[in-house]
Amino acid sequence: MIEFWGATLVFFVLGAVMFLWPLWQKSEHDHQGSRDALNKAFYFDRVEEIEAESAEGLIDNTRDLRQDLQQSLLDDIPEKEKAKQARHLRLTPMQWVPGLVVLAVVSFGLYGIEGSANQVAQWQQTAKQLPELSKRLLEGEKPLTKQEMQDLTLALRTRLQHEPQDSTGWLLLGRIGLANRDGETAKEAMEKAYALAPSQPDIQVGLAQALLFAGDEADSARAQNLLKSVVKADPFNLQAMSLLAYQAFEQGRYQDAIATWKAMKTLIGSDDPRNQTLDQSIARANLALNSADGAKVAVTVVLDQQVQLPEDGVVIISAHASADSPMPIAAKRLPLSKFPLSVDLADTDSLNPNQALSSHDKVVIRARIDQDGDVGTKEGDWVGQSDAVRLGSHAELVIDKQQ
Repeated sequence: MIEFWGATLVFFVLGAVMFLWPLWQKSEHDHQGSRDALNKAFYFDRVEEIEAESAEGLIDNTRDLRQDLQQSLLDDIPEKEKAKQARHLRLTPMQWVPGLVVLAVVSFGLYGIEGSANQVAQWQQTAKQLPELSKRLLEGEKPLTKQEMQDLTLALRTRLQHEPQDSTGWLLLGRIGLANRDGETAKEAMEKAYALAPSQPDIQVGLAQALLFAGDEADSARAQNLLKSVVKADPFNLQAMSLLAYQAFEQGRYQDAIATWKAMKTLIGSDDPRNQTLDQSIARANLALNSADGAKVAVTVVLDQQVQLPEDGVVIISAHASADSPMPIAAKRLPLSKFPLSVDLADTDSLNPNQALSSHDKVVIRARIDQDGDVGTKEGDWVGQSDAVRLGSHAELVIDKQQ
């Protein structure tokens, strides 16, 4: 802030000089012009007098008098410096002080209105909170609010602009991108962190998570290699194991997913509260192994021409017991891509293993374009819904209504 006000003072002084200089010059030119005019008038008046006196015979040395008059006019030129000093003194404070006051009021007033002074102050305050917010994001014990996440993003981008070699900063920015479901930011930041520190396990896992979020087949294969290398170096890395199990489940490799989740249960012990989540995941995978081929619905989603897709977002496709049922039985979250989309909803997508998709004869399929990752439908969301369809059949729906 000191540097800013120092620069402001310098520019104000320059502005003041630009304001005063024309006044200074105008005073000089005006005085010089009036002085030259006076000397010229005096010279011609005196010449007329000399000619009149010569005509009357009062003088006979007309030529000498003309030369003396011309010489006296020339002798007046060296007094320029004295005249300049006098002119400077005649520029009184009453002439320039009001102008400087107006210049200052207008300059700083416009800055106060258009200069985003409050935003600058907030940005500086956020920069001071960067260590605290970063620590909370890394530890995960006290989740950041949406505003704190935005503040942290701003502070991180500012620091990374000045310190682009900070791998931890890029890792944090990537995690923020994942939390905000901003796949592009997450992947770009994690790639930069990995380029700076390719052997750091946290960065390897972070990049793998961003690659899995992208949903691309090549990215998925690269993510798997990264995670396997992490687990090979550290067999107790639960985060890497969890991502490997998730990937196996999504790819239909249910036995691999079950084996990985069981290994995680062994590592964390029987008293860890995470056992409940692992047991539910294992139950879903077992359900998928034992479910019949008919216990699924093939879904095709078409996008209406009036729908404008957001830059960041996902498509959530869900199955419901009826048209009035808000809670889904099964759901899938897919990245925005080319439409129409084709996907299968099966027991593996059930949200509760005790209420599997196969336990219903008919379901209603819904599709929604989601922008912030929240489960609930919000005002402005584009949605589409099918009629009730039987399991084992095909459902086609159009996203054409805005909430």
